Amino acid sequence: MSDSRLNDHSADDQITSGLSVPAGWSVSSFTATRLSGFTFVELFVTRTGADIAESPAGSGNLAGDPTMCTLPDGWEPPRPVNCTWGNGSADGEATIVTSGAVQLRSISGSAGIATGTNVRITALWPSENGGLVPPTDSSDVTSYAEASLFWVTGAAGDGVSNDGPAIQAALDAAHAAGGGMVVIPAGGTYGVNTFLRVYDDTVIWAYGATIKAIANTGVLRNFDGAETFAGYSGHSHITILGGTWDGNAYNGVDGTVTAETNIMNFVHAKDITVRDARLMNTSTAHALEFNAVDGGRALNCDFYGFEDNSGDSSRGFSEAIQIDISHTGSSSIGDFDDTPAKNITIDNCRFGSSSRCGPYGRAVGSHTIAAGVVYENIRITDITIEETLQEGIYGYSWRRAKIVDNIIQATGDSGILLTLPNPATTATSPDTASITGNLVEGAGNDSGIRVISYAAYKYPGVEIADNLITDVTGNGIHVEHCDAPRIADNTVETTSSTGIYAHYSDGAIVTGNRGKALGSNGINVAGSVGASVTDNTVDTTSSNFGIFVGQGADAATNSTDAYVAGNRVIAAASAGIRLSTNATDCVVCNNRVRKGGGATANGISLAASATGARLLGNDFSGNSWSAATAMSVSTAAPITGPGGMQALPGSNLVDTDVNPAHALEAAFRPSGRYETCSRLRVGTESTPSSGWLYLVPIWLPKGKVVSNIGFISGNTGASGLTNHWFTLHDLNRVALARTADATTAAWAASTAKELAIAQTTAGAASSYTTLYAGYFYLGVMIAGTTPPSLLAEGRLIAGAATAPGLGATNSGQTTPPTVTAGAFTAAAFSGAAILAYGYVN
Repeated sequence: MSDSRLNDHSADDQITSGLSVPAGWSVSSFTATRLSGFTFVELFVTRTGADIAESPAGSGNLAGDPTMCTLPDGWEPPRPVNCTWGNGSADGEATIVTSGAVQLRSISGSAGIATGTNVRITALWPSENGGLVPPTDSSDVTSYAEASLFWVTGAAGDGVSNDGPAIQAALDAAHAAGGGMVVIPAGGTYGVNTFLRVYDDTVIWAYGATIKAIANTGVLRNFDGAETFAGYSGHSHITILGGTWDGNAYNGVDGTVTAETNIMNFVHAKDITVRDARLMNTSTAHALEFNAVDGGRALNCDFYGFEDNSGDSSRGFSEAIQIDISHTGSSSIGDFDDTPAKNITIDNCRFGSSSRCGPYGRAVGSHTIAAGVVYENIRITDITIEETLQEGIYGYSWRRAKIVDNIIQATGDSGILLTLPNPATTATSPDTASITGNLVEGAGNDSGIRVISYAAYKYPGVEIADNLITDVTGNGIHVEHCDAPRIADNTVETTSSTGIYAHYSDGAIVTGNRGKALGSNGINVAGSVGASVTDNTVDTTSSNFGIFVGQGADAATNSTDAYVAGNRVIAAASAGIRLSTNATDCVVCNNRVRKGGGATANGISLAASATGARLLGNDFSGNSWSAATAMSVSTAAPITGPGGMQALPGSNLVDTDVNPAHALEAAFRPSGRYETCSRLRVGTESTPSSGWLYLVPIWLPKGKVVSNIGFISGNTGASGLTNHWFTLHDLNRVALARTADATTAAWAASTAKELAIAQTTAGAASSYTTLYAGYFYLGVMIAGTTPPSLLAEGRLIAGAATAPGLGATNSGQTTPPTVTAGAFTAAAFSGAAILAYGYVN
């Protein structure tokens, strides 16, 4: 059969309703399946009317051929189909006529069909030509011969006898007829003591049957041992439908097969489909091998149970489904012309252990390749991997691979690994891999998803997107030596190492990912040029950084020109973002870093060699950090604001900037200093009255250590001073700390007077640490003949200073008050206010 409709599945369908019955019958269950050009019906009806007797008695005849039921419209056979019925104790012949009516014709023994009897019928017929008969012939058939339908007969089906010759006879008959369907009857277990051979244009219908190896060999292949083929010229257009195919592996006692053998093996072929089959108990090799196959499909199949009988446990890599090449040693027949498998689809299959044998080394993969050859168009979708010894899916020199919507659990190594041989020894050029929508859970000693190439060949076209990766002993996602890989919208949770690792991968795009509870860096860009790390969320790393940009593992290949923007980092173990050794010309902008209950030391930290950085518009607030703590820049001197500004925090937001000043004002403020107003707006002087305490508001972060309080005199110096001291108050004017009294010490014009803390609410102390973030007051009291004028931003008229605000409070002051245990609270504001420039450090 050439490009037969038998294998394209375009008319496949299934229904379970629509069966009608006449009076005296009821429907218990009904299934009709149209598959690969054939219709298969299963009928289960119950007699509810009067008994149906033989007529005449003892003849075995059912007079009038009573109708038991009628098939739904569109499901009628093209010609009358003879079949058998049974009720568990008696059986007989029935006919399904072209109207769809099922007519009972005869009955065995001297019995009838009593009321309450359950009657079952199973029937199969070709419902379309499908290329099995010449196209000039009618697609309607009247016999199995015309339908190219070959039933296996003469088989014991007891699981012990060798039924291989009976099955092979049907396969040979199909081959001699130019193709056909071989039907292995349901219900039996058919032992075979050597490989069955299936040839061109053959369908094997094995639903409900078990075919079991009973010697030391596999079960089915598409070649004789003496045959050789080149390219894809071997026996082709083969479909396996249903059946349990038992490789019967174990230890030679509980399972007879200990040889290294495949259960099914297809070599040098086109158009091979294995559908609805269960392959189990593989010895040492593979359950299903597509070797030099163009168009191999495994659809809705189960693969359970593998036993490594190599003797030295060297076959831990064996795949349940191997995608292979006709290379020397890869198959038992030639030609060994390095023809690769291509256009392979694995869909809706399941992989794991059997009741007797453990899991496979890998579920799907390749492990042999030749120089210049790749496996093309490999598609793996909707499979479930319950457990493997090594990788779940191992793509070796796969080009245009799609690995989509799979569930992969409990793999010994990576859940998914795509790689290639070293180009220095075996040059290949795989490209374009889409790994999307997968769930990878419990990957072992490597990564959840990993794509690894070499410096001599950067793997192009890699996309890893919309995957959920959790509980990984290693990295969540790892790309290495890839060309502009895109890693987007993945969720990575609970790893022992890094969440997402882009290594030696220039132009990497890491965007929209979410990482939580990661063992090391949330995102690590190492040895890569021009990486983009945007709009990701990293929540909690137990070591290292939220986002890391630095050297490769060789300590020589640098990361440059990275763009790190719009990310949110919470509870990183060290800095939220780290530009490490020689991470040059990087832009870090519009990111948000929070401690989140963790021990994050800095919003961003830079190595001294991380030069040329631009740190712009980042939000490091809410962490009680000073600008220098939020932005630990060492000597790297990054640009932090417009016009090449290098002062901290520049355009970045830290705790001093909850009510931020203009970036230029922030740039002019000395590092670590908090001021009552910007020094750029100090344009006037105010002269305090002698003996009055004046309060001026200042914003301070939580955790700020205040050691000194200072004010600056204007053009008028002091004379005849008797006392002067400064205080710190909370927003309710309760004194928190005060300096010592400078008494008669001179205070000349245009001079900063900075006094050290001498007492706090806790008693004698040299500093006070703030307990909240918000506004406080600095107090200044000067008593003497002529107090100095003070530099100020302006002056309020009398009566304009109302609480909360600023202005004069207590009058008649001389020596400093006691502030321990809240013993002093400044009086309500009164009189004229002064907007004096004051500061703490």
